Amino acid sequence: MVTHDLLRELEGRGVRLAVEGGRLVARGPQGAVTPELAGQIRAQKAELMTALTASSKGQLAPLPEPLARMVAAAISPGLNFPASLPGGMVPRLGDYVLACAALYAVGCEPERQLQGLWAARGAWAA
Repeated sequence: MVTHDLLRELEGRGVRLAVEGGRLVARGPQGAVTPELAGQIRAQKAELMTALTASSKGQLAPLPEPLARMVAAAISPGLNFPASLPGGMVPRLGDYVLACAALYAVGCEPERQLQGLWAARGAWAA
């Protein structure tokens, strides 16, 4: 699998790779990285680190597809219901999703916004 395709596959599963302190770090839902994907990550580690370092110069990665679909759904009245999230209760899930997406887009604590969006997706899917 080409490095770009591997990154897209991981993003689609909710896994974000980053270079921190010269190390490749993966964050995502438990079980999202299969043994086969882990092997591909190891095999392409140098290429992944180069691609991530080049893309991290002031630009955020696009939202993973499942989160992008949820943001699109938040625009419609379909997510206008209260939801219980790990941080507490939100009165309208759609408003919370749009706020997290907007903050992510402007680079305000992007990792925190992604965590919030994944939590919202869990509430949406429930």
